[in-house]
Amino acid sequence: MIATDDNLAVHSLVNAKALHQLTKAEQHAFNQAISAILPPQNIVRDLTRRLAFSTDASFYQLTPALILQVATPEQMQRVIALAHMHSVAITFRAAGTSLSGQAVSDSVLIMLTSDWQQHEIVDDGRKISLQPGIIGARANRLLAPYGRKIGPDPASINACKIGGIAANNASGMCCGIRHNSYHTLSAMHLILADGSEVITNDKESSATFRDAHANLLNELKLLGTQIKADPTLSEHIRHQFRLKNTMGYGINALLDFDDPLDMLTHLMIGSEGTLGFIANITYNTIAIPTQRMVGLYLFSSLAQACRLPSQLKTLDVSAVELMDTRALRAVQHLLSPFIGAPVEDGQVALLIEIGTEDPASLDTLRQSLNTLLSASSGIQPLCELTSDPLTIDTLWSIRKGLFPAVGAVREAGTTVIIEDIALPLEQLAEGLSELTQLFEQHDYPEAIIFGHALDGNVHFVFTQRFDTESEIKRYQAMMDAVVELITVRFDGTLKAEHGTGRNMAPFLSQQWGPASVNVMRKIKSLLDPAGILNPGVILNDNPDAHLLHLKALPPVDDKVDACIECGFCEPSCPSKALTLTPRHRIALQRRAKSLPSSAQQEVNKAFNYLGIESCAATGMCATTCPVNINTGDWVRDLRSKVAKKNWLAAFSATHLSAVTNLTRKTLSLTRNVSKLVSAERLESTTRKLNKATDRRIPAWLDSTPAGADNNRFQSASFADKIIYLPSCPNRTFGSNENQPPLQQTVISLLNKAKIEVIIPAQSDALCCGQPWLSKGYVELANKVSAQTARTISQLNPDSKTAIITDASSCALQFAQNALPYKELGAYLLENVVPKLTITPLNEPVLLHTTCSTKRSHQSSFMQQLTHLCATTVIETDEISCCGFAGDKGFWIPELNESALAPLASLDLSQCRRGVSNNRSCEIGLSRYSGVKFSHIAYLLDEVSR
Repeated sequence: MIATDDNLAVHSLVNAKALHQLTKAEQHAFNQAISAILPPQNIVRDLTRRLAFSTDASFYQLTPALILQVATPEQMQRVIALAHMHSVAITFRAAGTSLSGQAVSDSVLIMLTSDWQQHEIVDDGRKISLQPGIIGARANRLLAPYGRKIGPDPASINACKIGGIAANNASGMCCGIRHNSYHTLSAMHLILADGSEVITNDKESSATFRDAHANLLNELKLLGTQIKADPTLSEHIRHQFRLKNTMGYGINALLDFDDPLDMLTHLMIGSEGTLGFIANITYNTIAIPTQRMVGLYLFSSLAQACRLPSQLKTLDVSAVELMDTRALRAVQHLLSPFIGAPVEDGQVALLIEIGTEDPASLDTLRQSLNTLLSASSGIQPLCELTSDPLTIDTLWSIRKGLFPAVGAVREAGTTVIIEDIALPLEQLAEGLSELTQLFEQHDYPEAIIFGHALDGNVHFVFTQRFDTESEIKRYQAMMDAVVELITVRFDGTLKAEHGTGRNMAPFLSQQWGPASVNVMRKIKSLLDPAGILNPGVILNDNPDAHLLHLKALPPVDDKVDACIECGFCEPSCPSKALTLTPRHRIALQRRAKSLPSSAQQEVNKAFNYLGIESCAATGMCATTCPVNINTGDWVRDLRSKVAKKNWLAAFSATHLSAVTNLTRKTLSLTRNVSKLVSAERLESTTRKLNKATDRRIPAWLDSTPAGADNNRFQSASFADKIIYLPSCPNRTFGSNENQPPLQQTVISLLNKAKIEVIIPAQSDALCCGQPWLSKGYVELANKVSAQTARTISQLNPDSKTAIITDASSCALQFAQNALPYKELGAYLLENVVPKLTITPLNEPVLLHTTCSTKRSHQSSFMQQLTHLCATTVIETDEISCCGFAGDKGFWIPELNESALAPLASLDLSQCRRGVSNNRSCEIGLSRYSGVKFSHIAYLLDEVSR
């Protein structure tokens, strides 16, 4: 029998200390030992960065006493063993997208560097081995050529990492229970609280671990035997996992397996870093349906909609997503292509997806679904089942837009809370009806309900203030009522997907009962006897733990106040591995508001580099932000506030031609100097000067070309004409060795297509204005842009001649100024390629799609054009922006270097050339890839006639 004493193994929850609770001597000893394990740059002690990482995607905040950035499993072993030796509490953090407060700490926060990217495709894609730093969506991109994917599919899959997916047993829209990490686990590399490790698919490692940890494994096996001998407890555990359940530990592992090593690895799934560290996981993958259809249906009532999922489950449909009345109204603007009239009270929608391996079985499933739907009256098909990819993406974007829809319109100072519950399907309608009544009783009129109806797993989202005692008590009363409703009234699950964390830890007994909780306590005491691993998470004896360390969201700026600190922006940020991400820039400014004035000054001083200068401000964050925040716009505003009247900036704006000519001469002179002293030595010297002068002297990269030729090139005359405005970078920087000037190549290409090229005579004095705008000189930028518009208008008074420019960033800037200038690559594909005969280059070509190309939604143009020009095209999905950011690659070269670090993982030994469509980006790409980059126009000209 299992003991039911609530205090069993309670010592495991209180032995560990936060680092700041140690004596000075103990802290000194710990710090000295850490310094022997990690390099100085991986040990973060400054207040600014500790504050920036004091929050995750939840509504909790704890400022870590120390942040350790760990690069290898070997380092992790030593760090964990050291923490165990000193009884110091540690918390692991992957992407920090967790919603229940499981990735924050006031002690030692352990973060993964960008090194944790190793992976291995096994058995023709049927398995995949992944380190915890790999983003979930990237794992699926690796598997895509094999027609397979990992089972878990959380909504945050584009941002969350494998470590978090496994540690939280994340599921998602199509995952259900059978395809989550627990059920698709094949093998694991695990590091325990004492620093010991086991690699379960390595026979030698497993054998060694079994010998060294025989007592631990025997205790686990004994615990499993005791549970199996207790029919009441066994049935209770199985009953709890009949629904999606991430409350507490996965103690079903003690029933599902006989081998204690299997028990151990499956207990790690969903343990939220409280039992060990997952250094690698091997998943059994699942096949991607080759055929899919999606439809959207409107029901007159919640009861009517909730009767369907249990029937759909028997058809084995892929997903059924429910959206209640308030949810539909929150995305009414997105629904407009499918429903014209406003959503009526009580109406509920189901988004249904079906998928199979072949068209015949898909058609059979489609007919069965239509038969089922037609049997019920009053169902309005907003969109019948469709296989059109664009429509499918639109329908899913409606569903995915629900959470941010609430976040985008919330009042300043409020946070968005998303809870997830699971109810028995037969009681889903009744349970959701009573949940809606709770919203009304506790004054949450904005709350919406949506989720995975096929599993009875739904989310509810509401906004909450935590700045007054009355607001905290309102939240407390609401959560107490929810716990009572779900656990007592409906015997459901309080956390189906998001993990226990701090948020639901006080309610573990209500969910599980004392006997099951004490099994969990026993497991914790066996695996983490010193209680060092993420204390306060999952097991917490404080009944008010969910009301402590609540995160304030004071307003910072209208441009960023809608930020919900979810972290979705981070994978697209070029400074993510160097300084801060958009989320952390915003979070830091929010946290700083509550600091004493002296601490605020310290943070603001550090923020100048960490938050302002090192931001590329390219706006890539907006492309993945669920509430469309462009942090770059905010950073440019901050730059404009600190930008002083600069005579050089003003002079360059009014004397651009002279400045361009002087820069050309300086570049050519520097290039000649590099031949005398060696390019490597010159770069090293200028980098040191750049650092020593606090970035007042630019670094010279050995890929920096000489200045461009100041020649005018003549075009042949044709009936079709184009105005070509060469960009500042291509007028300033020369081409690579053995390549003609880009202007000459563009003329050659367009003349082949019988198009005359007109280059403005005064082009050296024309610019889109971005160089000034990015530095905060808005007035100067507008002045330069307006002058350019007037000059081009004089050349094209009737606006009948198309205008092109050869830099993607300039094309985007012109577009944002409402000037219809086309980007050269897109123009070539649409207007020139059809008139050419192309013989593709039979060698690999490395393609970099710039951030401005992506933001202009023209990525496909560059990809199509490159694939036409070369038989083999290499791309990396890990670089969203190169970080050169105009001229930052010279002034803050570490930003460019950090952003392009993933290039090192590519095998480029057979690749001699790369293509892009932005000259400054090409300089950085050439430097850090070792591949000569140039504009795509050069390659097209070479392979065409």
